Amino acid sequence: MFSKHFYPILVLGVYVFIGGCDPTTSPKDLTDDIPSVQTALISPGSVEFQSSDGFRDTTLNFSIIALFNNLGEHIPRFVVRNKETKMILTEDILTYTDFGHIGNFQISTTTTSYEDYFVEIYVYDEEAQGNYYQTSISIKGLSNNRPVITDTTSPGTIIRPSSGETLAVFTATVTDADGDNTIDRVFLRIIDQTSGEVEGSPFLMSDNGSSLGDETADDQIYTWSYGVPGNPDSGIIDRDYDIEFFALDKGGLYSDTLRTTFHIRGN
Repeated sequence: MFSKHFYPILVLGVYVFIGGCDPTTSPKDLTDDIPSVQTALISPGSVEFQSSDGFRDTTLNFSIIALFNNLGEHIPRFVVRNKETKMILTEDILTYTDFGHIGNFQISTTTTSYEDYFVEIYVYDEEAQGNYYQTSISIKGLSNNRPVITDTTSPGTIIRPSSGETLAVFTATVTDADGDNTIDRVFLRIIDQTSGEVEGSPFLMSDNGSSLGDETADDQIYTWSYGVPGNPDSGIIDRDYDIEFFALDKGGLYSDTLRTTFHIRGN
């Protein structure tokens, strides 16, 4: 683990092997003229801030060293892109030294940020023949603030339909003063007032705009839903539930738990 005070030195730093080779590129005989990445190392492979780093903006420095086969006059390059958005943060060439080809890049961040990046190192000839290696680096920040659930919605009472099912939709609006991207997961717990917590609870709520009834991705409104069926042939028709919402951030801090009730009644 490295703090903001760690500035990697190419020769003395601790390196992480970049293990993924382009699966679409077959291994090449070393006698071929096609350039290829032989191996590549990056330092540091991850950064985890400590409480002694405080809460502040900071800039992280990373170093790359790579070895190539049949490089000739071809110029190797690297790209750093955000793992989630796929947007390119920076790209540059690798420069030849006696130790191999090297490169450096910086990431401006904060000590409360949680970020993941892909680093891709590649070389191709004029006929687009070659390969690339890819690895990921992670930044793990500090949690200064717990996530906060600012609002929830619940169906209250649903009457069982005469046929088909009626959708019961629950939502929780969640924010975090350290940045909404530090929210890890939001949960919904359902407790039957007669028999206890239902199977599978707590349930993971969604903010991806495409599942569990969620309408808009990344709007900080998390959703969970299920279909309430018509009157069962046997069993309890009327049911009463306690509902609990709570959130967890990437630093391991939990929000307060917000509670409400939910009722199902026969038609």
